[in-house]
Amino acid sequence: MTTSPLAQRWAAVLIESAYSPMSRRKLTQHLDEHAARLRAGQEASAVGKWLVRKRFTGPDSLRRTLEVLAPEVSPEVLGELAAGYVRATRDQLFSEQEKVKNALLKAVEDAQRDLHDSEARFAQVFASTAVGIAIFDLLGTVVEANEALVRMLGHEEMPKELFAEADALALASACERMIASSVDSDRREWQLVRGNGDTVWVNIVLSVLRGADGLPKFHVALIEDVTEQRMLQEWLRHQSLTDLLTGLPNRASFTDKLESALASGEPHTLGYLDVDSLTIVNDGLGCAAGDAVLVEVARRLRVVLPDAVVARIGGDEFVVLIHGSPDVAALAEMIDDELSEPVYLEGAGVAVSTSIGFVHTSGPGVDPNAVLRRAHSTLRRAETGGKRQWAIYDHEADLSDRARFARIAAMPGAFENGEISVEYAPVSWGSGSLAFVEASLRWGTSRHDDVVAYADALGLAARVGQMVLHDACSRGEPVLIRLSRDQSRDQDLAAHVRATLRACAFPASSLFLALDVRSMPDGEENLEVLHDMGVHVLLHEFGGGFAGLSTVDRSPVWGVRLAPPPSERLARQGLALMVPLLRSAGLHVIGGPGDRDELTALGVDLAVGLPR
Repeated sequence: MTTSPLAQRWAAVLIESAYSPMSRRKLTQHLDEHAARLRAGQEASAVGKWLVRKRFTGPDSLRRTLEVLAPEVSPEVLGELAAGYVRATRDQLFSEQEKVKNALLKAVEDAQRDLHDSEARFAQVFASTAVGIAIFDLLGTVVEANEALVRMLGHEEMPKELFAEADALALASACERMIASSVDSDRREWQLVRGNGDTVWVNIVLSVLRGADGLPKFHVALIEDVTEQRMLQEWLRHQSLTDLLTGLPNRASFTDKLESALASGEPHTLGYLDVDSLTIVNDGLGCAAGDAVLVEVARRLRVVLPDAVVARIGGDEFVVLIHGSPDVAALAEMIDDELSEPVYLEGAGVAVSTSIGFVHTSGPGVDPNAVLRRAHSTLRRAETGGKRQWAIYDHEADLSDRARFARIAAMPGAFENGEISVEYAPVSWGSGSLAFVEASLRWGTSRHDDVVAYADALGLAARVGQMVLHDACSRGEPVLIRLSRDQSRDQDLAAHVRATLRACAFPASSLFLALDVRSMPDGEENLEVLHDMGVHVLLHEFGGGFAGLSTVDRSPVWGVRLAPPPSERLARQGLALMVPLLRSAGLHVIGGPGDRDELTALGVDLAVGLPR
């Protein structure tokens, strides 16, 4: 059975760090199964317990396990594995401690029957165990301690005072409380001071040893050094809350800080930053250069905002949390000035800018995730104006954006449930005779232009376009279909059209496909291929710009469907002058829906009516 390289590396480090009677082949098979669960984020705690149960508990077993797994397993899963390992180690320790305590008690009781044998057994347990043991009298004074504890506390030989003064007082106080409360056992994690002043984290189990008469005689402390496990837990916690590239707090850590700030009730300003054009750096100079830019952005944000909380919460997204309500215009300018200074990478002076969305907020009870969402929404609104832009949160604009985004997000379900339908409107010649019909989409109150825009935003353009195409061709009558921007430049458009025409036995000459002029020149190849298939190709949303006229001049276009006529007088006059120009070039001009007399005066060949 073939096992993964990860399982083989893991088996190698475990065999080196600890002894287990399990064969390498069987161990590797088990580890392969565990590695698969860890990659999937499953049963990490159980894997940690399994390592302890199989006696892979050498001094370096856990650390080397985490080193091997770290490149392929998330810090959260590693943390859960380490936690399971520590809990299993502690439970095993407690079990051993209980055995040691019982052995000690048995040794004391046996001393009354056979003093020599009991002392020998007690001495063996006392001296050989790796657990530190200290025996106290009822006043909390150390009566005896083993070598393991002496070494644990950093002494080469038994000192006059084994514990630091503060630790000795704390242990004596704990012993007194146990007697006073009739508690026979107490477990806790303590930090003890070593002989050189360093500290050591330990698990301590304090127990009362009673004599044959049932009265307390001594206290015994079983002490296990857990400093390494504690450090690993702290390291994993730090990793889970820190962005590894920049060293800044990550999203989880920042959300906690934001929640604390909001709970204070004091005013704060949140800025959500997106680094502009990082893709250009990545594609032009390499991802290593892009990472260097992100590190530099993080450093400069901390320099320019020394009192703010700065975090990286996404690929090229940062947030800053500032106490108070500063002038955001001045703040945005200050950040832009700091980032505009070039940093030289591979001989190229690279500088970046940021777009920023700001939110002022104060008062407890505010959801930090809601504040982050508002700032992100404001950032996206700022970015519609181009690079190096900023905006401040606007409640009305946010409500409008949320309603629109919620509508877009619900579109896949509406599509699957048949809520999106196709309707048809007549397209007539100037004489009034019917030329063909125009197919358009409808979803509740949303009409064709909005529906196709939503589909483009979600990547549903091809599926929605195929639905319209199939529905229209199945009717058997000449039909005009307006395609979205994404549909117009889709490389598979011609193949979909050809397959639909064949499936519906629909003649290509009866199909009028209008591609969006705003998708040109990317869609010009589709214009030519569809024309060669015998389809009548048009351009819609045509407003007469130079790019549109150039496309008409160099492409086999049957006609144009005008954009909604402008309301301004000069623009309408320009449109009126353009229609004869188009007709003189041999193109058919389609207008509407609208006032027929006005369309006739404009000089269009065909007019679109209202849906039937």
